[in-house]
Amino acid sequence: MKDMKQRFSGFVRGRNFASGVFVAIVVVAVILVNVICTTLTDALGLYIYPQQVPDFTISDTFSDLFSEAEERGEKITVTFCMEEEDVKLHSTGSYVYETAMKFKEKYGDFITLRYVNLVTMYDGDGNDVSEELEIYKKDMRGIEQSVAKSSVIFRSGDNYKVLTDYTTGAGYVDFFTLDSSGYVTSYRGEEVFASMMCWVLKDDHGVAYFTVGHSETANQSLHTALTCAGYYVDTINLRDKKISMSEMKEKLDEADLILISNPTSDFDRAKKGSGLFAELDLLDYYAEGGGAFFVTVDPYAPESKMKNFFAFLREYGIEMLDYTAEGKSVRQTVQDTTNGLPTDSFTIVTEFGEDSRAQQMKEILGESRVVLRDVSPLKLSGKAIPLLVTSEDAKCYADGKVVDEHGSYAIAAYSEAISQTGKTSELFFIPSVYLTATDAMVTNGYGNKDFVYSIFDVLYGMEDMPYGTNSIVYDDTVLENLTIGTAKAITAVLLAIPAVIAVFGAVVLIRRKNR
Repeated sequence: MKDMKQRFSGFVRGRNFASGVFVAIVVVAVILVNVICTTLTDALGLYIYPQQVPDFTISDTFSDLFSEAEERGEKITVTFCMEEEDVKLHSTGSYVYETAMKFKEKYGDFITLRYVNLVTMYDGDGNDVSEELEIYKKDMRGIEQSVAKSSVIFRSGDNYKVLTDYTTGAGYVDFFTLDSSGYVTSYRGEEVFASMMCWVLKDDHGVAYFTVGHSETANQSLHTALTCAGYYVDTINLRDKKISMSEMKEKLDEADLILISNPTSDFDRAKKGSGLFAELDLLDYYAEGGGAFFVTVDPYAPESKMKNFFAFLREYGIEMLDYTAEGKSVRQTVQDTTNGLPTDSFTIVTEFGEDSRAQQMKEILGESRVVLRDVSPLKLSGKAIPLLVTSEDAKCYADGKVVDEHGSYAIAAYSEAISQTGKTSELFFIPSVYLTATDAMVTNGYGNKDFVYSIFDVLYGMEDMPYGTNSIVYDDTVLENLTIGTAKAITAVLLAIPAVIAVFGAVVLIRRKNR
């Protein structure tokens, strides 16, 4: 024992001790850096890799709801319009089949899976389904719809919902997210499957109309989100002369939400006292009855080309800011040097406003945040409140230069207007077309999808949103989830570690020389 103590004492006083300690510190520092990077990757979702083996795991998002429905004696039947083997071998249907099997495994007898042959009109048990399928050729409102081989039919009691691919030849498009070129970027099976189960458990459903006639654009992601939120989704042409004014007003009366998605031309308004109803007069009629709006606009849309439309927004206390110089007006866009992405500071990871509704949305999203690209600052008045805001370090650009830098700009707003009849009209507005873009909606790293659902939930009173459902992401070009501010903090930490090591090493060497 005495000999071991002498050896240890000699090692500590020897030349190798300082270098040994230095090596140990370097090893610990390397481990620490790896731990920091791994933790940040997990917490912030810095990288999302395409999955080689699809994971069809089902979350517990609706477990309580489905358990309560089962206790009430309710059941759900899911009907595939192919024989089981055909669905299993179908290029896209096989994914839906796997999801269906996972739900069946999780919820047991609450769900019945059925397969029918559209040629023979018999199901797998030999039952004639021709009369039943005839019912499904109209939705529950009586609007005609088709039933095809790739249709999936959800039913509970007398309530049913048919999902049929009207846009692609591959089938089952409702369960997938496509980019602008028609390529699949993610599979949203659980989200859609669970939402349709919720749909048929309800007796009441909303009606959402997209306006058309102004080159509006809306992607499949938003359409899918509306369907999952419990809306019937359709279009409305406020200029349509083929239907009478009474029929047009009847359509508006049944609408629960009107979406104006990135219009590029102005809406008509009739002259005062003319007794006529042009587009904005019809929207006023809808608002007077307590209608709700969801409006997105390109941040570069000029006021001069859509004066009537922007005047309509100002009635809700919402205005996009222009910069005027030398007689020329240019839209402002926001750059955020703290919450912007390192590769593009005009792509902003947003913060939430202070209003109770904004904070409720924040609570729903948890650690996730909303990402927007190319967004204008807003001037709000009256009942308009900010839902999403920038950091205090944000600046406004116009005509290639900084024109304002007071920060904390409102970049998404909600407003209310009280009609003469005492009813409240609601409007959500965002001066960006990126909120529901594919690469923002499909990633698990951002909360755009759940934020859109929170709009329908918190602002418009829809229930049973599919928050937190799992998606299978294929697109490996998903945006990085790392802001400039976070990057600076990580860089500072990583630079500090070798600096500390260098200082420690220098102190050890100096002390050695001075002995």
